[in-house]
Amino acid sequence: MIDVSVLVVNYNTSALVKKCIESLKNQREVRFEIIVVDNNSQDDSAAVLKQFGDDITLVLNTDNKGFGTANNQAFRLSRGRYLFMLNPDAVCTDEMNLFHAARFMDAHPQCGLAGTRIVNDEGQIEHTVFYHYPREKQTRADFSSLPGKIATVLGASMLARREVFEKINGFDESFFLYGEETDLCLRIRKAGHEIGYCENVTVRHVGSASEKGNPREEVIRKKKAGKLLFYQKHYPLQDVASLVKQDLRHARFHLFRLSLLKLCFGLTPRQDGKYRQHKVARDLALHFLKSVYPV
Repeated sequence: MIDVSVLVVNYNTSALVKKCIESLKNQREVRFEIIVVDNNSQDDSAAVLKQFGDDITLVLNTDNKGFGTANNQAFRLSRGRYLFMLNPDAVCTDEMNLFHAARFMDAHPQCGLAGTRIVNDEGQIEHTVFYHYPREKQTRADFSSLPGKIATVLGASMLARREVFEKINGFDESFFLYGEETDLCLRIRKAGHEIGYCENVTVRHVGSASEKGNPREEVIRKKKAGKLLFYQKHYPLQDVASLVKQDLRHARFHLFRLSLLKLCFGLTPRQDGKYRQHKVARDLALHFLKSVYPV
């Protein structure tokens, strides 16, 4: 039986995904497979991925289905006891990474999912383990009775137990990008399993490579939409409305300040970018509040 199925979802990161797969091909002492789902990349990703031939199982989508949906696609093709979900802009730093990952899960049967150690290009350790959910302390939600102390881990490098992933039906495909790994971790804990941290597995991560070139306000829109969906799923509606009202006040304050600055002196490119980002935040907040409190 396959020990580890590596699931890679790619979008417009041809040079990086090539390095990612090359680092995976060198893994030793473990039975593994590599499944890559390309979300209709507009660069030369398809051609690059096809060069790996039978070394990978390749799915070429005709549209961008989002991170969670594409991972679910890869899962349905997988055979491994464990699922190693790795971003295409990340590489394994050691040829024993998958071996150590599988050993960790074998030794910790209470873990439904585990994050790994992640470093950036400069070798600095990234913050990957979180003990609270986004703005949890500003709500009445109580997760203190759930298994384990870790709330969630960074989604760039995660190892899940197959039967647990299957039991909770994988990623919630309502999320497109951002927030889905936090939701996944919380649902795993609600299903009775801990979230772990495998510190002897290290990957090097570039970060947000697929978003490079996209307008900053579009990235902000996706992130805020993902967080809002998480709030709606897991926090009391009254608390969600309170959080969104806070966001609306914050956005309106900065839009007013920047509008005055624009009127008097004009805006620098950076300030103009901030203006557009706050406008996105305001519009998302208003749209949500109107849906909750229709006029």
